[in-house]
Amino acid sequence: MEDMHFEELRNQFAILKDQLKKQEIVSDHLLRETMKAKKRNINSTKRMCYACAVIALGLTPLNYHLQAWSLPFSIVTCLMMLFCAVATYYIHKPVDDLNFLTDDFATVARVMAKFKKQYDQWLYYVTPVICIPWISWAFYEYAWKRAPEGVSPWFMCIPLVIGLIIGLIIGLYFHFKAVNAAQDIIDQIDEQ
Repeated sequence: MEDMHFEELRNQFAILKDQLKKQEIVSDHLLRETMKAKKRNINSTKRMCYACAVIALGLTPLNYHLQAWSLPFSIVTCLMMLFCAVATYYIHKPVDDLNFLTDDFATVARVMAKFKKQYDQWLYYVTPVICIPWISWAFYEYAWKRAPEGVSPWFMCIPLVIGLIIGLIIGLYFHFKAVNAAQDIIDQIDEQ
């Protein structure tokens, strides 16, 4: 009788263990699918940077023809966009190399933390060093150098300020979209 009771407990324990294992597999699969979805948010930032670089490079011949900006400014703009595209590729490469369906969570968390740190460093340290001189040069080129006679250069700054604000909003939106996606992946792994 005692052997039968023990055997019944053993069978129930095996069933419970099997159910827990299935639940862990489902939970693991859901987490990995969620991480793949978050990766799309990270990749949207990369695609935006590449699109901006292509547009800048594509507009250079038109700019040269229209002479809206000086040739040195156009060349520096193209070089700056190429530099940003290469840096974006470098920062995104470890994330692109991840396989969210097979890589262990510790590796994913480490790569996401590094990505987030590099992206924040880019925003807070590199962006001002690149953009402040470039924006100042753009204001000089467009407002002071090309202002028609009788028109205040300060008035000519209005479209540049509007473009700067729109660019800043779009850039910050994509930056925080990528950083928040990386942080969400880290948080989900920590909860696991």
